[in-house]
Amino acid sequence: MVEGFSTIAFLPAIAVATAVGGLTAGLFATFLAASLARLLFLGPPIFEVPDARIAGSLLFFVLVSAATGNVIVILNEAIERVAGEAKRERTLIESAPNGVVVVGRTGKIVAVNASAEKLFSYSREELLGQGVEMLVPQKSSTAHRHMRENYQRSPETRPMGAGRDLRARRKDGTEFPVEIGLNPIEWGKEPAVLATVTDITERKLHEEKQQTLAMELEHRVGNFFALILAIVRRTLTKGRTVSEAEEILTQRVRSLAKVHAIAAEATFKRISMDRLLAAAIAGFKDQVTYTGVDLPLNASAAQAFAFVVNELIGNALKHGALSTPTGRVSIDKRLEHSDEKDWIVFEWHESGGPPVTAASRKGFGSFIIEEWPKQFNGKASVSFNPKGLVYQLELPLASVTDVEGVANA
Repeated sequence: MVEGFSTIAFLPAIAVATAVGGLTAGLFATFLAASLARLLFLGPPIFEVPDARIAGSLLFFVLVSAATGNVIVILNEAIERVAGEAKRERTLIESAPNGVVVVGRTGKIVAVNASAEKLFSYSREELLGQGVEMLVPQKSSTAHRHMRENYQRSPETRPMGAGRDLRARRKDGTEFPVEIGLNPIEWGKEPAVLATVTDITERKLHEEKQQTLAMELEHRVGNFFALILAIVRRTLTKGRTVSEAEEILTQRVRSLAKVHAIAAEATFKRISMDRLLAAAIAGFKDQVTYTGVDLPLNASAAQAFAFVVNELIGNALKHGALSTPTGRVSIDKRLEHSDEKDWIVFEWHESGGPPVTAASRKGFGSFIIEEWPKQFNGKASVSFNPKGLVYQLELPLASVTDVEGVANA
């Protein structure tokens, strides 16, 4: 039997010293314990050389203490490593920019991060322990529960609802489009699912805008080619020589190109009437003046309006005020209210040119300046006064501009 076996009473103190202070503290506690054991249990005098019995007992005590200390150090390191890994995992989840929701085996929320709190407008305390279906639109909650149960029977890392539009629900009941990634994990020694939730509202709006722009572009390109075809057909009529048709067609296509360039620069949205007029009369500034309000037209109205102005200029060059150096054209633009509507009124007055008479037949130009306004529920009139041609165009404000409150400008 080992002498002084009661020295084992010192082991708890050595274990505590090692656990608190590490291996060095444990070794120091072992030295102190061995000295006390020699004095208290293995018999005096302490300064005499111990016999083999006492030396063996002390050696056994030191070895047991050292082994105990090493085991405690190893256990401490393992605990710290596990705790560190758990802390890193929680830190990664907490710092993730996307919402993270950890759902337990029974469908209860066991963890969320700050981004999820912000995303769903719930506090962490309101979410923990609740069923994850509280974050799903009510009409989809039953289907979501079935899908969640099926997924938990055979979990795998994958996106949720691939190919389908997913929506989530905030605390106030509002819904928003989301993208969700699912990852099976272990949480608290229990199987769980980590769901990363991304709000894709901005992406959806961008996609819808791109789709709308694509459809609008397709529509405008179709209209553009239809307009060119109509111009060609109306220009190449019987009775015109090739040179006459070429001159008229060139003028009209150039007019169309000017309008298209201005519209493209304005991204086919709001186009200034004054800017269209300035482009059209660039070569006749000394003979043409315009006054009144400047209104933003939508792309369709701007294109048609520019054609009207160019046809008026073309007619004035051939038969009216612009055919002579002394001729003048004044343009007035104003807003009027009648028939419970706001109207844009455009008036073209010629003077100083040769006497004008009504054309014996109506061509494409007449169609443009007289019939086109009907497409916008507007009206137009042409008067062949002795002093010169007068053209009046009236368009409903709501049909040609999308700017609210422009009538009060």
